[in-house]
Amino acid sequence: MVTDKADGACQLHDVRFYNLLPRAIVCSSFGQSSRKLALARDDGTIEVWNMAYAPFLEKTIPGGEGVSIEGLAWAGQRLFSVSLAGTLIEWDLSKIPCVKQSILVTGNAAWCVDVSKDERLLAVGTEGGYINVYRLDNEELAYERILDKQEGRIVCCNFDWTGNFLVTGSTDAVRVWDVRNGHAVHKMTTGRAHNKQETTVWAVLVLKDFTILSADSRGKLVVYDGQMGTVLEQHLVSTADLLCLALNEEKNIVFVGGVEPIIRVFDRADSGGSVRTDKLFVRSHNRRGHTHDIKTLATYGRYLFSGGIDGSLLVTSSPPFTLDTHFPLLPGPASMVAADSRLVLLKYVNYLEVWTLGPANAPAPALGGNKVLQIRSKNDDQILAAAIAPNGRWIVYSTEHIVRLLRYDYNRKEPVNSRLVRVRNTPEHFAVCYRAQFTADSKGLFLYDRTGGGTINFFSCAAADDSEEWDHKQSIDAGRWLSEMVTLSAVSQCSRYLVCADLASSIVVFERTAAKWKRSISLPRYKLPPTALALQPGRTRVAVAFSDHKLFVYDFDQFAFVFSTYLRLPAGTDPNHPISGIAFDPRHESAMVLQNGSKIVTLRFGPDIEEEVLQQEETSRAKKWRPVANGSEQQDGEGSLTKCKLRMVRDAPRLVSIEWLGESELVAIQANALSMVEHLPAAFRIKRYGKT
Repeated sequence: MVTDKADGACQLHDVRFYNLLPRAIVCSSFGQSSRKLALARDDGTIEVWNMAYAPFLEKTIPGGEGVSIEGLAWAGQRLFSVSLAGTLIEWDLSKIPCVKQSILVTGNAAWCVDVSKDERLLAVGTEGGYINVYRLDNEELAYERILDKQEGRIVCCNFDWTGNFLVTGSTDAVRVWDVRNGHAVHKMTTGRAHNKQETTVWAVLVLKDFTILSADSRGKLVVYDGQMGTVLEQHLVSTADLLCLALNEEKNIVFVGGVEPIIRVFDRADSGGSVRTDKLFVRSHNRRGHTHDIKTLATYGRYLFSGGIDGSLLVTSSPPFTLDTHFPLLPGPASMVAADSRLVLLKYVNYLEVWTLGPANAPAPALGGNKVLQIRSKNDDQILAAAIAPNGRWIVYSTEHIVRLLRYDYNRKEPVNSRLVRVRNTPEHFAVCYRAQFTADSKGLFLYDRTGGGTINFFSCAAADDSEEWDHKQSIDAGRWLSEMVTLSAVSQCSRYLVCADLASSIVVFERTAAKWKRSISLPRYKLPPTALALQPGRTRVAVAFSDHKLFVYDFDQFAFVFSTYLRLPAGTDPNHPISGIAFDPRHESAMVLQNGSKIVTLRFGPDIEEEVLQQEETSRAKKWRPVANGSEQQDGEGSLTKCKLRMVRDAPRLVSIEWLGESELVAIQANALSMVEHLPAAFRIKRYGKT
């Protein structure tokens, strides 16, 4: 949809035909030392989220056909996963994520994994009833022992606070194991709701005083005395299965989730009397936000992370109660606008789509937006990176195994006569990559090598008679200055500058001199990794935003900060979401558009704004009002501007990206809400008396 333009405003293209499918979250684990959340989706993809400030997706480990991750666990900075293939995998998260070591466990499919509180031992529960215990020493994973075999699969496990005992949940029973000798100390039977229907214990949790909590398929939360092996109390929480448990940092609140999309909160009752009421729990309140089954819970400070069938990562906190939703979008860049040809490239899990945009001055009924091309990856492999040239003539995509370069001859008058040809005579260094980007003139292509060496391969298109050939011009050794994986990059409008930023907060500007790319400057390093980056058209200025809402504009030709501030987002925005997109306004030197979660925000700065805001501050202090300025007294870059004006201009649910198209058109790409809902299974329903 093209929104009509008012005086002094721009036209907004609401792209709502990005039909992403939901990808369920099946398990998660939070690393206290790294302050990162790892979660696995139903397609085998593992996502690592940085939760230190505003949550953002750091890295993605692609899944594949038939891959099923059933458990995740952190041991310091080390991440482990188990799958139904019967493998225990340690992941190397430095630079490009890859498998560090893989071990086949005894007992076929692996269902659960847990690490002891002292990070000394790791346990894996399997389909065959075996518990595999490994020792974590000196960055190594060594086999320790296998505990006594039990009948039936081990669905869940949790170490006690000493690391000497392990509690497991299975069919009709909760067991306590002595890890030192491998024998079961207690077996607590759960009972059954119906005589012939087994009870599955889906989650167990061990408290510091050896109180054990279990959540099972009867919908009951059961509290046990782990030392005596007896039941202390039971709570009927739901008529459906309870699937997950979590404990807050103070160890006095338990969160329960299950098939019913409501998180129940239980507080520990502590009367201080002689009766052992300190081991009893009372229901406190409920938290809502999910639409389907809740399969995993994790906590950090006052925040609770939850995920399930609907695929959304919810971050809630109380008091006061706040709810932030992170929809199951693909890692960026997931969409790209070919400005010269008015085409939009949309990336899906295993295919690409190319759509047209409506004309600039078309009335609202003339929506435009037609799908002209769909490209499916070879063997339906997951697409890691994709890009389209600004002129729409070239499309490149890469999976874990192959990379493809395609020439697209788009016929605007007769789209059915458009032609797509695969370029087969690609250069030798045209290899798989995790990021791809064309230059503004469509004659250059950057492929970010996936081998982990930090190499950026640059290719150039040379026109010879009627043919166009791509040649490898240079392998840029970016790893000398970028120690981590490049997550953000931008190419200048003149195709002379390339700016790259990695997760180690290194921001490097490369300049093209003659036929070679050379490092020009490294920007001052900030304490946090950047979340958004953009180059100002026609200028040597780069804008960078960080997860704590720090934002600066740096002129790398003058080696000086132009603007630097900590943003105080206006009312109605998403303060717990990072700035995930920046687009400079081509009509104004000191204006830009920001993407904050699902909100589109405008920012203006400059000497006139600085003076105006300072006057407002003085007036506010004189009248004892609260200042309305944006910014902080502690700023990087002496002499730079620090004041700005922010205004929320639009709420765009499920916003994926924003990008300028020409001088007065802004493209906002949103995920289709209907496509994320209509493919979900039926939600849990309760028959209410007197209601249909």
